[in-house]
Amino acid sequence: MPSPARAKKTVHREPVGPRMQALAKARRLNSRNADKHWLYQNSVQNPQVEVPFIDRVFAKEFGRKPSLLREDFCGTALLCSWWVKARPDNHAVGVDLDGPTLEWGRLNNLAPLGAKADRVTLIRDDVRAVRAPKADVLMASNFSWWGFKTRDALGGYLRNCRAALRPEGLLIMDCYGGPEAQVVQEEQRDLPGFTYCWDQDHYSPVTGEVRCLIHFQFPDGSRLKRAFAYDWRLWQVPETCDLLRECGFSRVMVYWEGTDKDGEPSGVFRVSLKGDEAPAWVAYIVAVR
Repeated sequence: MPSPARAKKTVHREPVGPRMQALAKARRLNSRNADKHWLYQNSVQNPQVEVPFIDRVFAKEFGRKPSLLREDFCGTALLCSWWVKARPDNHAVGVDLDGPTLEWGRLNNLAPLGAKADRVTLIRDDVRAVRAPKADVLMASNFSWWGFKTRDALGGYLRNCRAALRPEGLLIMDCYGGPEAQVVQEEQRDLPGFTYCWDQDHYSPVTGEVRCLIHFQFPDGSRLKRAFAYDWRLWQVPETCDLLRECGFSRVMVYWEGTDKDGEPSGVFRVSLKGDEAPAWVAYIVAVR
C-alpha cells in the first residue's frame, strides 16, 4: 500500500464552479469545455441531504451531534466541505487514493471556504490503511466500497472502519439494488445545461460483478463518454449486514427510502426490517461500533 501523504496545496488557479455555472445557464456546456468533476457533483452528490441525515442518525443513537466526520473514497471532498460549514466545531477527514482528484477538491471545494478549510484534512492513502484520527462517523458513500469484491477484501476494510471509530461511533454506507440493478440499461436525467447518463454496461449473475459508466450529454449534441467508470460487486444487503456483525459491529440497521403520495422516492430514510419490492431502490446501512 502507498504511504500516507497530504495532498499538496494548489496555487495560482481559480475554482471552475462560476465558469461552469455560467456555461450551463447559457446552455453552452459541451464535451470540450465541461469539467467532469463539476458535472459529477451537480448530478450525483447530495451533501445538503446527507449532512442532516448523519446528524439525525447519530443523535438517535447517542443523544448528541457528531463533530468529526471521516469521508472514505472522498474524491473531491464535497461532503467534507459541507460538513465543516454546518457547525463551527465540526472537523472532517477525507481519504482517497487519487491525488489529482483530491487536488481538484482542495481548489474547488475547500479553498472557497476560507478559514473553515483549516478544519478539513485530506489524506492520500488506501482507506484500509488509515485509522487515525478516530472519527464519530465514517461515511462510505457513492457505492465506492463495492470496489472490494471478495469477503476477505471487504471484511478487511470493515474491520479497519471499526478500528477507526470512537467508542460511540457509526459507519454509514450507501447501497442500491432491486431487479433493475441487474439489467444492462441506460438511464438519462436532464439537468440545467446538460444530461446525466447512468450506464449499467455489464452484470454477471454468477459473480455479482457489475460495470457501470457515467456519460454526459450537452445541448450541442456532443457527449463526454465514460467520464467515470466503475468495476464493482453488487453486494446484497443481508450478506453485508452479516459481514458487519462478523467484523465486530454491535448493531446493524438498514435505513430504507420511503415513497411519497405519488409512489415516488421521498428522499426520507427510516429504519426498516423489510424494505419493499421496488424495482430499484437506494438505502443506507448503518453500523454501530
